[in-house]
Amino acid sequence: MNFLGSKTIETKRLILRATEEEDLKTIWEILCIPEVNKYYLTCKLSFDWEKEKPWQYKKLQEAKSKDKFQWSIILKSNNECIGQISVHEAHDEDEEITDRSIRGIGWFISPKYQRQGLTYEAASAILDYMFHEVEIKEIKTGAAIDNEASWKLMEKLGFIKDRNNTKKIKYTFIDNPVEIYLYNMSRENYLKGSNKRIK
Repeated sequence: MNFLGSKTIETKRLILRATEEEDLKTIWEILCIPEVNKYYLTCKLSFDWEKEKPWQYKKLQEAKSKDKFQWSIILKSNNECIGQISVHEAHDEDEEITDRSIRGIGWFISPKYQRQGLTYEAASAILDYMFHEVEIKEIKTGAAIDNEASWKLMEKLGFIKDRNNTKKIKYTFIDNPVEIYLYNMSRENYLKGSNKRIK
């Protein structure tokens, strides 16, 4: 695995770059939208910017570290930050994952820009970078069964569903644990092209 950090990546409609100070409040405002945070957050979020700010600025200090892979999603047409995507170290309550080349992935985008193919465009570019250049071994991730848009996107990207298992996790703003589908994508399969991406 190569620790190359959050390299700036350009797609047809987007610029994906390391988070900058000017993005922080916008990212927080998007996360405060119930439609966004319902199935995204498994950690605390303050709806008071002054209380949230220290956490956001701590993340900013790490943004350009070579071992961090987190991008602000910038729309080229108006230079607006519309969301965020990250490839983080994988965590699993049921097994200890010590291999840093096995990662998790997460993303969110402003509802204003959903259903336009932008999340697919961003995630496709990040997967290509992580498997080809960073050379991670595998991505393990999941999506709430009720969050159909998310797991359908994972399948469109080529993630393989574990058809024998699901698990329950606790999201921040949902009272009871939520059942999720489990997905993975290996570097070997990605490079072979056996995980066919739907254009």
